[in-house]
Amino acid sequence: MSGGISGGISGGISGGISGGISGGIVSADALILSRAAIVGPFNGAVLHVNEPTFDHPPNLALWADGPRLEACFTQLVEGLLFKTRSGPKDATLEFANLQASNIQRKPLVRMRAPTKAQFKKQLDLVAAYADLRADRAVEIVDQRTPPIAFWSSVVGLTAHRHKKTLQLIDLVFSLCIFVEMRFKHIFASIRPVAISPQIQPMIETPGHGSWPSGHATEAFAVATLLQALLDTVPSTGSTPNGVLSREQLQRLAARIATNRVVAGVHYPVDSAAGRLLGTALAEFLVARATGTRVHERGFDGRLFEGPNGEPLDFSLHQSMDHTSGHAYTRAAASTAVGNAPLLNWLWEEALKEWA
Repeated sequence: MSGGISGGISGGISGGISGGISGGIVSADALILSRAAIVGPFNGAVLHVNEPTFDHPPNLALWADGPRLEACFTQLVEGLLFKTRSGPKDATLEFANLQASNIQRKPLVRMRAPTKAQFKKQLDLVAAYADLRADRAVEIVDQRTPPIAFWSSVVGLTAHRHKKTLQLIDLVFSLCIFVEMRFKHIFASIRPVAISPQIQPMIETPGHGSWPSGHATEAFAVATLLQALLDTVPSTGSTPNGVLSREQLQRLAARIATNRVVAGVHYPVDSAAGRLLGTALAEFLVARATGTRVHERGFDGRLFEGPNGEPLDFSLHQSMDHTSGHAYTRAAASTAVGNAPLLNWLWEEALKEWA
């Protein structure tokens, strides 16, 4: 994770003085010779230095990007656990605030996969989407790795100005992978290529389960995170910038998700589940960083079909706010998830980058 998004987006910048300091230019032999020439007799510890305060979140400013992200990620995922039921074949992501005096497990996300018959029906949609491959091939290939340039084009992310924002995105990506891979393992859904020799994906099929879509999960998590961040920044207008950017952020996330269906490695229902999961995970991260609350969300793949059992395509027009009786659900009551001081520090630093 230490070499993740924030490192990748700045990788093309010339090294200069900072590159030399990081150790990429000067050899060890040169430093050995230099010290031998100038060091003189050793005088012991002569410098005045302030020792960092014990367990103090602002100490994160002292660390390199990798260790900083690792410390924040550890606090982000502590208390997350998975619960499965073999009868209805569903799984729940739960959270327990391990710092609370009365530890209770609370559901965050409930997932129930489509049936095998539903996946087979979805295959007709996957085959139809293949007609778009020539038009979208460049996007599909570039989006195999975290598509930060695409997000940058919407909200103006830059490596030199938004370093902490990029680290927040790094964190939400890591959280998504942590959760989505467990769900993929639990449900073990087969890929389109496994049930038809005519799908012939245009890229290599990933070596893990199909449902939910990881790209969809990550894309909608980033969209939700960026909107929440921009909505928190003080604005001179009556409408926050996050609200004003929401439509483009959501459309981009949907396109990234759908491109995986076009490529032949996912079903539309995978994108729908990823939309729900990514939104929920970003809301959880924001709540942990700001001490706010979340609403339990759910996705029931068995309900993701038309009135006559026909396969549904993925669409942003499908509401995720039903309380029951639909594929997407959102609980009316909210849940407290405590406060994570390290995440709060990084969140506040990211806010300053947009002021």
